[in-house]
Amino acid sequence: MLPEVCPQRNDLLRNSSTSGFVWEQFDFDICNNFEVGRYTWACISLLCFTVGFPATLVILWRMSRMCRGGTVFTPNDLFILHLTIMDVGFLAFLPIGLLNHFYLKVWAIEALWNLVYSLNTLGRPFLMACVCFDCYLAVVHPIFYHKNKSLTPRFVAVGVVWTLTAANGLTFFLFYRLFFSFFPAVTYSVPIVIIGVCDGVIVYKLVKSDPVGKRIHPQKQRAIQTLIYSLAMTAISYLPPVIFLSVGRPLAGSFNVFVCAIGFPINITSTLGSTFMPVLYLYNVGTLNCARLRCCKH
Repeated sequence: MLPEVCPQRNDLLRNSSTSGFVWEQFDFDICNNFEVGRYTWACISLLCFTVGFPATLVILWRMSRMCRGGTVFTPNDLFILHLTIMDVGFLAFLPIGLLNHFYLKVWAIEALWNLVYSLNTLGRPFLMACVCFDCYLAVVHPIFYHKNKSLTPRFVAVGVVWTLTAANGLTFFLFYRLFFSFFPAVTYSVPIVIIGVCDGVIVYKLVKSDPVGKRIHPQKQRAIQTLIYSLAMTAISYLPPVIFLSVGRPLAGSFNVFVCAIGFPINITSTLGSTFMPVLYLYNVGTLNCARLRCCKH
């Protein structure tokens, strides 16, 4: 059993119907003496909701228009669709979760929020890894890719990610302390490696494919720029949790200090990923440029 968050009070809810089962209950007063980290996390999370939630809705609207227009979904579109669904679910719950965390303090909603957070901490990075691996096959192994463009294996990959996300969320739902442990760092590390290797090889391939001394084609320059932005956002979103969740507990000393000073604030970076990556996608497909031009006409 993991150590008590607050030894002076019993914050565990025991299920009498299951012998030996302990359902961990969150202590809402854990950060009463250290509110800075928690309020910073809350304010930036609300800002992310304000920017990211409309962006994800625009992506869903754009994809629905594609379907109605008869456009065939590519493998990349399939992954982006499920990425967006996860982002919508996560971002939509942010205001509810924050309202409950600071004011309502209903433990059942807090436990549900831990489950929803898995969409951001496991589902999104693994689906991003799927996108990057699919792009890697298209650029580095184009013949194999074009012979295997069926959506069936992609649907299987998406199904596996959703299953892992649900299992991870259920674990956080029952044992919330795992959310503030080394466990999330492991789930971040796998997609980080996949994304880094795939994007790095793609950039190398695109640069190497042009003759020495010749200017890189503008379309390739745009692709390389997009990949670099994606790598930068991946590093900003997921490397800090891996580092701080790995070494933060010994540095913090007590579990309470770790949760308040590191655990809550470090979630900001992954939330930024669910905010700015949809915005980057809209920029890449030209939607933001169109919106800007319409505004300028007025």
